[in-house]
Amino acid sequence: MLQHQPPPPCSPHRRPFSLTDAQRVYQLAQRSTRLGTQTRAALAIIDQALDDYGHVSVALSFNGGKDCTVLVHLLAAAILRHLHPAHFPTSSARSPPSSSSSSSSPASITLPPIPTVYVRCPSPFPQVEAFVTLCATWYHLSLSAVEGGMKLALQSYLDAHAHSHPAKPVKAILVGVRRNDPHGAQLTPFAPTDAGWPDFVRVHPVLDWSYGDVWDFLRSEELSLGASGEEGEGGDDQRGLEWCELYDYGYTSLGSTHNTFPNPLLRATTSRLVPDADAAAAASGEDEAHGQGRPLGGWRPAWELEDESAERAGRETDLSAILARQPQHNSNPTSPAASHAAAGANGSAAAKNGAEKGAADAADGETPLGSNPPSRAGSPHPSRGA
Repeated sequence: MLQHQPPPPCSPHRRPFSLTDAQRVYQLAQRSTRLGTQTRAALAIIDQALDDYGHVSVALSFNGGKDCTVLVHLLAAAILRHLHPAHFPTSSARSPPSSSSSSSSPASITLPPIPTVYVRCPSPFPQVEAFVTLCATWYHLSLSAVEGGMKLALQSYLDAHAHSHPAKPVKAILVGVRRNDPHGAQLTPFAPTDAGWPDFVRVHPVLDWSYGDVWDFLRSEELSLGASGEEGEGGDDQRGLEWCELYDYGYTSLGSTHNTFPNPLLRATTSRLVPDADAAAAASGEDEAHGQGRPLGGWRPAWELEDESAERAGRETDLSAILARQPQHNSNPTSPAASHAAAGANGSAAAKNGAEKGAADAADGETPLGSNPPSRAGSPHPSRGA
């Protein structure tokens, strides 16, 4: 697996999604491994949505989290295959529509703008905001950032999109929800929104993916972002995908700064922070980041979480609850995780008030997009089927 290497800050525009990137996704989908099977199934769902609604009427819900980062890469690949099927194998996922254009040369093939809604949570992490901005460039996202409650934010986005694109209304929105997310167990790959929500079809391509599947995909050496040249022709081979840097510092589920902290199960012990092989280098003052396998800032990365049921263990509204479960250990105060935890340990009134505010703000985000909470959910809207 690849180690995460964020793009150089001086060149954030050098990794646009390419035809080669898309081809590698479909090559992965042909493999008989678990990841290949999961990728193939997700692509089939996306392909069906593109066939049923057209790529101009399929939008993406994107907030910079790991699940929708997988989703945007899958969607980008599916769109290029949908529009340029001659450049892709026909034995994986669904067969592309025969009417699609396939005469374009590889060098001229780029992504069309992808309609995307970013429902910004209260007090977002600056690292998340920066990553969303980068993804908008890499994946050619036509990004609309909206705020407020989920229902009102989505309605605002749909109204604005309909006004600016009257001939291309959004009919379906891809969402990166998984079955082990809160209230996600009863969802289906295609699900009309519940009564009282804006009317569209929710599409859940990674619904049956596990936490491990998500990280296996993001860290797969078979995938790339920004590779140039058609497959087999060489060129600039940008192997590996990107993800928000907070996942490198022990965060496993991202939300508001009011209620999101590093996962306590990823707090590194002294013995794990300085392996025997690196003890001499550490004693000499060598930077932690240069040591093989050493956690950043005293936290192990998200993909090292062993208990997948504890994915949301860092999503708390009481700072003392998360700190009480963490072993006492000095961490690098310059890391995002350390500074965030330190803010809670200081017990300032601002942090306490923010946590209390986060409890109310989080309630809207705990229910899948387009769903009513179980206590308030009634029968499906009569115009949307059972």
